[in-house]
Amino acid sequence: MSAIYDFYKELSQDSFVLVYLGEFDDELTSYVMNINEVSKSEMISSKKKISYFIAESFQNIIRHSDKKNSGVMKVDIPEMFILRDRNTVYHLVTTNVVKNEYVKSLTEKLESLKNLNNHELNELYWHLFDKNTTSERGGAGLGLIDMARKSGVAPSFRFIDLGSGFSNFFMQVNVLPKSLTSIVSKVDLALDSAIMLYDRMALEKILIAQKGDFSQEAVLPLIQLVENNLSIRDEQIGLARRVLFLLIEMLQNMTRHAEKINGITEGIFYISEKESKLFEIITGNFLKKEDAILLEARLESIINLDKKELLKKHEEILLNHEESEGNNVGMGLIEICRRSSQRIVYDIFPVENGRYFFSLKVKV
Repeated sequence: MSAIYDFYKELSQDSFVLVYLGEFDDELTSYVMNINEVSKSEMISSKKKISYFIAESFQNIIRHSDKKNSGVMKVDIPEMFILRDRNTVYHLVTTNVVKNEYVKSLTEKLESLKNLNNHELNELYWHLFDKNTTSERGGAGLGLIDMARKSGVAPSFRFIDLGSGFSNFFMQVNVLPKSLTSIVSKVDLALDSAIMLYDRMALEKILIAQKGDFSQEAVLPLIQLVENNLSIRDEQIGLARRVLFLLIEMLQNMTRHAEKINGITEGIFYISEKESKLFEIITGNFLKKEDAILLEARLESIINLDKKELLKKHEEILLNHEESEGNNVGMGLIEICRRSSQRIVYDIFPVENGRYFFSLKVKV
């Protein structure tokens, strides 16, 4: 079975997950807010609130990261955010490099919030707001209180020492659904899963990963997010264009042909940088048995063709004006084979409920 299916199973408790590792800028905020708006989350009534937390958390990273403000770069680790809908609670996780001298004060502020109820949080917030109280960290105390009172529970947090006087500050805003009728468990609020996900992303150099809906409206802001990541990192224009072209083809293949589960075009995708200037794009989605058999036959008919043979195959379809749904699938696969820098790798195997899982890996 493919590694991406194992990754999908690890995230089985999440109806939606988006993870981003890399640099942050102001445009990133709007792209992620767009993804949140179009996601088919069960917490529709909380989307505006979640967008607020996205904006606040990202601005905190952009403006106050000691990784950027230290003058001399002493640490070289990626920053991260995670959006995840765990059905019982919605998590927004961010990482931020901070100087160790701020760890004690931040810990005290965050711990103090755990002992306050909503009424007490509101009173404290407006008391500090009226006094126009700010901190050396750019008003972080007021911002933390505001997130706690609006989310319904204090943020979860952890500091991991990086050496050289810096720590990686993990903070998880836990947004509770309005319809919640039970007490949220410690497991629901724990950071362990997010930290393991961060470690995996950093180790495998995964830039962006998403599990959930891949309908047409959900794919566009995801493509914009990838494009923004590549432009921030000053990649060569030609390479960035090839990565985006292949990404669009692969995501469109999922959008058009993945089997819907509970009305959602369910799938998973990630893009990683395996070596300098070598990117790997992997997608995975479910298929009906008859579609899986047909797809495997199409792939086997083209996977061993060289670039000239693929171009000839492409031209034959165009000249014959073959525009049926089946040939559109073939055209997309031919384009993916043509544009990839190495032979594509795929896997199709049976899973539960009579479905098949299809994974596709492309390097560029």
